[in-house]
Amino acid sequence: MKHNIPVTCLIERSWNPRTKGWDGRTVGGTLIDFTVQSAEDNSGRLITVGVVKLESDAIECVPVEFITVVN
Repeated sequence: MKHNIPVTCLIERSWNPRTKGWDGRTVGGTLIDFTVQSAEDNSGRLITVGVVKLESDAIECVPVEFITVVN
């Protein structure tokens, strides 16, 4: 299944214990597909990720929780 949905996503993430939230860089792009991959914190757990073509033309797999659809 192929998609072409405008999105913003949080990349280069790190957990901030002080604010109890994620810090990172928000970039725009186009969601082109979905897949699964191993979780960063547990290689035995699979998570759903979106395959996003960033504005820089780079392709990045981003966990769906860090993707926001642009209206």
